Amino acid sequence: MGGLGGKEQGRGFTLIELLIAIFIFAIVVSSVYGAYRSTFRIVHGSESLLSNSRTARVAMERMTDDLVAIVSDSGGALRGEKHDISGSRGDSLAFVSSVHLALSKTEALNGYTSIAYSVELDKDDGLLNLYRSDTVLLPGGNSGEKDIQKEMLAKGLKEMRFTYLDKDGKKTDEWHSDEGQKMLTEKGKQTEPLLPALIYLQLTFAKSIDSKGGTIFKTAVALPQKTKGRQ
Repeated sequence: MGGLGGKEQGRGFTLIELLIAIFIFAIVVSSVYGAYRSTFRIVHGSESLLSNSRTARVAMERMTDDLVAIVSDSGGALRGEKHDISGSRGDSLAFVSSVHLALSKTEALNGYTSIAYSVELDKDDGLLNLYRSDTVLLPGGNSGEKDIQKEMLAKGLKEMRFTYLDKDGKKTDEWHSDEGQKMLTEKGKQTEPLLPALIYLQLTFAKSIDSKGGTIFKTAVALPQKTKGRQ
């Protein structure tokens, strides 16, 4: 009896027992891996959202600072246009501002500047990149630079949208101050550019151009209706 018991104790695992053990192990590994992937997606999504939030905040602060310094006397102008870029909304905005970001000591530190915001299609991912250009205006309204330098403010955009609100509360997707200025001048009323009372800015970030929805950031800027002329 003792010898028989010794043989039973030294018996190995059967094939069925090995398969059951492998099955249980696979379930445990699958559960752990699934939890890991979920955690990784949450962390990655949080980092992406935080990065987009920082980018949107910097871009909107830059646009707000430029717009609140818009020239609203006879030397000013604003032109906002609605664009469709590969099925995405990619508006542009150009105006005359009294703010200039000097990038070198040789640049002029004062005077009016022509500031433009526009988007371009990124060929790598199909999303949009937001650019800002800042060009000093010489006397006579001419540009002080032959080659306009562009600064990228944001990438990974699905939409760039501007909406304009006039003094009567009417919204529009485009604004041409020169047309309003010409019309008012012909009537003999005023020569200042006709500016919107409020501009709504909207940036929409997305992982890909085919993504449904996206992360939307919005702000609104009230424009001064008249500024002092140059001293």
